[in-house]
Amino acid sequence: MLILEGINNLSKKTSFIKDVNTRNFAAEVIEASAEKIILVDFWAPWCGPCKQLTPVLEKAAAKYQGKLTLAKINIDENAELAAQLRVQTVPTVYAFFRGQPIDAFMGNVSEQKLDQFLSKLFELTKIPSTLNLEEALKQASEAFDKSSYDEAAGFYTDILTKLPEEEKAAAGLAHCYLLLGHPEKAKEILMQIPKDKRQTRQATALLSHLELIQDIEKIQLNTSNDPIQQSYQIALINFKNGEIQNAIQELLEINRFDKNWNNGIAKDTLLKVFSSLGHGHHLTAEGRRKLSAILFS
Repeated sequence: MLILEGINNLSKKTSFIKDVNTRNFAAEVIEASAEKIILVDFWAPWCGPCKQLTPVLEKAAAKYQGKLTLAKINIDENAELAAQLRVQTVPTVYAFFRGQPIDAFMGNVSEQKLDQFLSKLFELTKIPSTLNLEEALKQASEAFDKSSYDEAAGFYTDILTKLPEEEKAAAGLAHCYLLLGHPEKAKEILMQIPKDKRQTRQATALLSHLELIQDIEKIQLNTSNDPIQQSYQIALINFKNGEIQNAIQELLEINRFDKNWNNGIAKDTLLKVFSSLGHGHHLTAEGRRKLSAILFS
């Protein structure tokens, strides 16, 4: 399915592939391994086998995200940390769970060998390796609602890898692309979702977002001397550019100054912005509270 093409155009380091160093090792490995496996990859820029192993590890991290995170440690920059874990050759990969190393391997391995290694880890830790669709969608939605769009895209990608026709995940991924600055990719994914499958919460928010952008593009912006008009135009530009929080703030300020300005257009636009994010988004919840305080004060 074409939806999965170009996913790597997102940030190379996502929520499930991280660069780790001596300073953040405790947080990103020890603490983060409380409920999932952290694969710690000790590598070096000059290491040929490391370069061969990297795509294999990153593919596994994408496949099992939420249950597994890949932590990459450059030994040239973190020699003390490598020494503490008795790393004598690279690549060396440790598996951490609940703050402790539970297994390891050295050297390059095939995708098949890595899958066997991980299967043993999932069995040992009792972490299910199969997809729980409801839980995965919930995790994706929670990440999206916190504006963690890279993380949400990772969850949606994991779902689509296993269930390519899952329309909720497809719409969610498209919305992440849109908010990460890839509107054409978002539209491409949307076009692959059958029209009768676009009634989900994820698709509704995405369509509202695209519709508002389309409406903004039709508006003739001008160099008005009216400060409120200028503020309104700034809000529209911010929204179109993905600076949603700034757009909401500008629209709230207009309502605070004059909630009836231009027949209440600032309020109406705010409501469209909230619809484009969805009712569960933290910016929607916060913005609605502030708007209500202004309107009923």
